[in-house]
Amino acid sequence: MMMVVAVALRLSTPVEAVRTLLLVVLIVVVPVTVLMVRQVRTGSWTNVDASNRTERPVLYVVGMIALAVLLGTVQIFRPGSFLIRGAIGVLLMLAVCAALTTKIKVSLHMAFGALATTILITVGSPAGWALLAGMPVLAWSRLTLKRHAPAEVMVGLLVGVAFGYAISNS
Repeated sequence: MMMVVAVALRLSTPVEAVRTLLLVVLIVVVPVTVLMVRQVRTGSWTNVDASNRTERPVLYVVGMIALAVLLGTVQIFRPGSFLIRGAIGVLLMLAVCAALTTKIKVSLHMAFGALATTILITVGSPAGWALLAGMPVLAWSRLTLKRHAPAEVMVGLLVGVAFGYAISNS
């Protein structure tokens, strides 16, 4: 959300930035959050991280559907918005992570952290540097909590940086 607001503030007015944030929250964040809470409450997931590889497919499906809805909404009501490029990039990033899940459980925390960090730094936001300083702590937490192996954390980092760079430079 920090990334969406920071980029929106660079490209539009504060009022438009708030509208953009609300759009992303309502269309993407709320459905994914509802899924996570529901899956944990019903016992389908062990925690909100979808830490087991078998828990991941539904997370990817809901996330990608939400992003597709966001993309369609933005194309209809805000053609030319930076959200189009961002939604496509994140949708492709999730598709890559989903495809890799048969081989490795990519750390989505690292992927999204690296994506946001890369985009914020490339648009000149100081928030990007703050996130960069926190990335080692995030990696440490994923390993300490035993949610991921080192290779999974590294793949998440690399995927996030690659897609962040692609979104920023396309």
